[in-house]
Amino acid sequence: MFRLPFSLRRFTTSTVVNALPKKNKMPPRPMWLIKEDEIREEFIKGGRGPGGQKINKTNSKVQLTHLPTGKVVTCQYSRSQEKNRKRAREILAMKLEEMQDPENCRSAVIAKRKTMVKQNKAKKLRRKYAKLEEERSEEEDEVNEEGVDIEVEVEQFLKRARGEK
Repeated sequence: MFRLPFSLRRFTTSTVVNALPKKNKMPPRPMWLIKEDEIREEFIKGGRGPGGQKINKTNSKVQLTHLPTGKVVTCQYSRSQEKNRKRAREILAMKLEEMQDPENCRSAVIAKRKTMVKQNKAKKLRRKYAKLEEERSEEEDEVNEEGVDIEVEVEQFLKRARGEK
């Protein structure tokens, strides 16, 4: 691309774009098609959460029970029954995936990454404080060496003041 300004000098620009594959890709969210006959759905009046008095009057809380495994999921994320139902199904799918493949499921990968981040932060802190300690000890060594020199000079000064050699 180029342009010609009033001075008639040519300005050219270019860009380089690298398209690299994303490392450490997350496993996809579980999108299981859970059969309707395997789930028992109950809508309950919510007792807690956002919504004020209205939440106590409407059946917006969703409770899903997966009949083959016996897993129970309750969700009262919002005042909307549909949003709660959708969220409860996602949570149930994640729990079922976790039961089926506990090492490679999405929640396990997220937990591993969180521990790696925590370890990395702790490592950086240790490195930082070790460096600070090193600098302090070097400064103390310099002060001690200078202090020894001062003591020798003071002793020599006192000897001269007394007339000793």
